[in-house]
Amino acid sequence: MSLTACQTLSSGGDDKYSTAALAQNLKVGVTTPQEVRAIYGKPDYASDGPSGPEYWKYYIDRNTNNLIDSALTLLPIGGASMATDNMRNDRDLHVHFENNRVSSYSIDGKPTN
Repeated sequence: MSLTACQTLSSGGDDKYSTAALAQNLKVGVTTPQEVRAIYGKPDYASDGPSGPEYWKYYIDRNTNNLIDSALTLLPIGGASMATDNMRNDRDLHVHFENNRVSSYSIDGKPTN
């Protein structure tokens, strides 16, 4: 039962970070920083230039992994370490801007557009 719960947590159902959702939400040369913020929230890291944002980073799996880590503290020590290694999936969304429009985006350095 606990494995099913963790799988449900990591899949998230309607994943706004899926390839299809990213392609729909982040249109190169079109999507503004305000639209990105409305969909993905405040970035975890931001680099701004004189004419607006240049780069934003979102830690996608931070909340899921924190919840999983908390749940795994209840497992016996030997099983918790192995389970954590198998279940953690740290992904980051990188969004680059030019002229206040999305110029590119990727997840963990892998272009998605």
